[in-house]
Amino acid sequence: MTNWLARLRGHSGANPAQGGGVRAATAAQQSKAGRMEPFLPHNPPAAAPSSTRPPTHPHTGHGGGKRRLGLSALSGFGGHALEEPSPTIQDRAAALFLPYQPPRGVRGAGAAALAMDEGLGAYASAQYGMVSSFVEQGLAFKGYPTLAAMMLRAEFRKPVEIIAREATRAWIRFRCNGVQADAAQTAARLRAVEVEFLRLHVRDVVRRQIVHGLGFGVGHIWVGLRGVPLNDAGQAVPLCPTPHGMARGQLERLVNIDPIWTTPNSYNADNPLRADYYRPADWWVQGVLVNSSRLLSVVPFEVPDILKPAFNFGGLALPQMLETYVHNFLRTRQSVSDMVSNFATKILKTDMSGTMQSDTGVQYADIDAQSVTARVAAMNAWQSNNGTFVLDRESEDFDIKSAPLSGLAELQAQSQEFMAGIPGIPLVKLFGIQPQGLNASSQGEIRVFYDEIAAFQEAHMAPVLRALFHLVQLNLWGRIDPDLDFEFVPLWQMSEQEAAAVEKTKTDMDTANILSGKITPHEARAREAADAQSLYRTAGLAHPMPGGGPDADFVKTPQAKRAEQHE
Repeated sequence: MTNWLARLRGHSGANPAQGGGVRAATAAQQSKAGRMEPFLPHNPPAAAPSSTRPPTHPHTGHGGGKRRLGLSALSGFGGHALEEPSPTIQDRAAALFLPYQPPRGVRGAGAAALAMDEGLGAYASAQYGMVSSFVEQGLAFKGYPTLAAMMLRAEFRKPVEIIAREATRAWIRFRCNGVQADAAQTAARLRAVEVEFLRLHVRDVVRRQIVHGLGFGVGHIWVGLRGVPLNDAGQAVPLCPTPHGMARGQLERLVNIDPIWTTPNSYNADNPLRADYYRPADWWVQGVLVNSSRLLSVVPFEVPDILKPAFNFGGLALPQMLETYVHNFLRTRQSVSDMVSNFATKILKTDMSGTMQSDTGVQYADIDAQSVTARVAAMNAWQSNNGTFVLDRESEDFDIKSAPLSGLAELQAQSQEFMAGIPGIPLVKLFGIQPQGLNASSQGEIRVFYDEIAAFQEAHMAPVLRALFHLVQLNLWGRIDPDLDFEFVPLWQMSEQEAAAVEKTKTDMDTANILSGKITPHEARAREAADAQSLYRTAGLAHPMPGGGPDADFVKTPQAKRAEQHE
């Protein structure tokens, strides 16, 4: 064991006498040394002695719940594989819950502390019967290099791109919730926010974040402020979205950070009652410690807390969810192609007794291969639509056996439908396949898909956009206007005829309500101004008509008119 540790330290460049900030947690973690970002160790050695356990947390005196993820000197690219014994199923089960190990250079210097969830590996080892199938089915974190390679295949990439494009296609509209606000001033402020979003390329940045979130499990947007150093001293400070936390004109740029260059630094793992339980307080971004408030993250498919360290505090990637269905489709497609290519087999029925003779008599499989090959070659050379092939009338015959091709199209189409069912994308959008049959239509499927996109926007995009919306206001005016807000533009849009019919119905209802005395004309105008689908929402209807309007007598109720006539 001592020799193995010495070789490991020599491989990583660490001084055996000094820890060098390396966390020597478990032998299964140490087995990741010299490998390219593995997700499971293939040859974990025996458990390390108690003297190699990591130090206690400097502030709590024990594990405390703050965890320094990764082996900074042992992880990374390159290196030589170490000769280790074959792993057992218990070792593989324990390694399933080990923290993600980033490439060399992502984590900066600093001592690693033991976390309260250190015993998960031993617990998983005891439950190896349950976890073994989980490991064998490939449900563990595959690592960013594997996911990046999977994103090069169209069957994995296209669903990710379609969801990201559709979620940002109609984009958002800015609005004012205050009915008493000045129309001209409100329009100017909303226009300023829109221009700032264009300057920061928010739409493209959010789209790429969704691509990272779906393709790799997590997507990050870094908020770059003008004048803040790009080191630990500047980036480790929390970014407070208040007038005192950011000055006007300080918001410089927004940058997408690929997840492979990030890894959490510390997180609370000892008290589930705290708000930051299993939420990283800060991240390492290629050696720079960045506070989590400066790194806006999105995780579309979140995993349970027990698996978050192993998934780099991201989630399950869509390509990993599609892997089984894509492989089944590729195998089915290749089988169908092979069947179509070889659906017909030519058969030459000839007398084989002459080619199976030998000096000692007939023996099994004693065939003159040259004679048979020459006969088949002659048949292949002469057989064509314009050629004639001569057969022996007594001892030869020719036949063609063909395999039935019916049902192959249905099998291949079914495998395609399975791939579309996981991301919930209609076939017409994912593959361009139109529905077949009488009265066939994709309108219902597309409507359901748009509802799924709307739910995705509210669940994952809205928190990031709201944070950026507040930062933009602080950058423009030094404060956040509570009356300003935004909403997602629905993907399902009515035609001009449908919108006009709906507007006419609303007008008839308002007229009837005003004549019956249920509402006043001013209330009808205020409702029309607050209606996001109204054709007149930008016409300044929030203010009452000057002097009651030219048609004030028309909107009086019949009771009011009779009272005036009586007087």
